[in-house]
Amino acid sequence: MKIAGFKKQSLIDYPGNISSVIFTQGCNFRCGYCHNPNLVLPKKFEKCYDEEELFSYWKKYHHLLDAVCITGGEPCIHKDLPEFIHKIKQMGLKVKLDSNGTNPNMLKYLIKNQLIDFIAMDIKHVLELNYYNSSVGQTLSQQNFNHVLKSINLIEESEIEHEFRTTVAKGLHTIEQIKSLKDKFKTFYTIQNFKSGITLNENHNFEAWTNEELTEMCL
Repeated sequence: MKIAGFKKQSLIDYPGNISSVIFTQGCNFRCGYCHNPNLVLPKKFEKCYDEEELFSYWKKYHHLLDAVCITGGEPCIHKDLPEFIHKIKQMGLKVKLDSNGTNPNMLKYLIKNQLIDFIAMDIKHVLELNYYNSSVGQTLSQQNFNHVLKSINLIEESEIEHEFRTTVAKGLHTIEQIKSLKDKFKTFYTIQNFKSGITLNENHNFEAWTNEELTEMCL
C-alpha cells in the first residue's frame, strides 16, 4: 500500500469511534476542488510511510483505538488493499473505507469477505455522465460511470453501515441538484462545504456556500 498520510487518532472520522486515519497515495479522479493535491498529482507525491511503522503503532495502542479509517486519494486503486485490511482486522479493529466507487469489484470483495464495517462513498454530482464528468476533471468514461452506479447499488444492497456524501461547491453544483441527491439517498446522505485554500485546480471558480444556503439544501 502506498500510504502518504497518517493521523494517529481522530474522534470525527468514524462517528462514535476513536480511529486512526491513513491517506493512500494516488487517485483516478482529478476533482478541481480537491484539497489533497499531494495525494493525487504524481508531481506532488511525497515519501510514503513504511507499513511496519503503522502496524507497530496499532499493535502498541490498539487498546486505545476502535478502528482505522482508510481514505485517499482513492484506496481501491491499490490491489493489496484487502490484504492490508485483513491485517488490521486481525488486531480486532474495525475498518471504515472512503471511496469514489470506481472499482465495484473491489468493494464487492471487501463486503463479501466482511473486511469493512463502514463505507463512505463520494457522490461527485447528480448521476448523469456529463455533470459527473465535469466534477472529476473529465476523467470519466461511460464504462467507469457505470462502475460508479454499480457501486452505489452494491452499497445500498449491503448490510454494512454506509453513507453517501458530496462536497458542495458554488460554481459547480446548484441547490436544486443537491436537493435531488438528498431525495435519492435520504438519511444516508450528507454534504460537506467546499474549502478554499490549497486545491488541485489553483484557477478554479468555486466558492463555499453560506450557512443559509446549506440549510436550504437540507430542507
